[in-house]
Amino acid sequence: MITYPAFNQILFKAVSPGASTSGAKIDIAYVEFSTAGAVAPEATPADMRAYLDSLPGTRDYLRVPIMSHQLGETKDGSPQLTMLIAVDGETGVLGRAFSAGSFVYAVTLAASQHSDQDIFAARYWYPVAEQLEKPAAGSITLSVSLS
Repeated sequence: MITYPAFNQILFKAVSPGASTSGAKIDIAYVEFSTAGAVAPEATPADMRAYLDSLPGTRDYLRVPIMSHQLGETKDGSPQLTMLIAVDGETGVLGRAFSAGSFVYAVTLAASQHSDQDIFAARYWYPVAEQLEKPAAGSITLSVSLS
């Protein structure tokens, strides 16, 4: 699920009060969507910012706040971080419509101290059969768990 596994400890520190020395925290999600149906998984790019800025014509992304973080444990007692993300909006950052029939296919978690200096930390790509279609009315709520 996590494409940058070395960040697990950073992720836990980034949401624990007083644990991050930089002041940055995981508080932003980049939610990628397609206006032309589900998208086959691809490798995570080395330069996430350049990748996002050059998405092809039927793809775009929303930059949304993470609503809440919950630290807990898995069934085997390992620490687990769960984040709740409400995906709402009508237009992606690149200007494409996020409307009924759009499919959410990937989520990237980021830490932000300043909005123009986001630090990309972890990315999850939904398998084609699990990609979420935006309904005609309402929004999509995502729950991302890291352990």
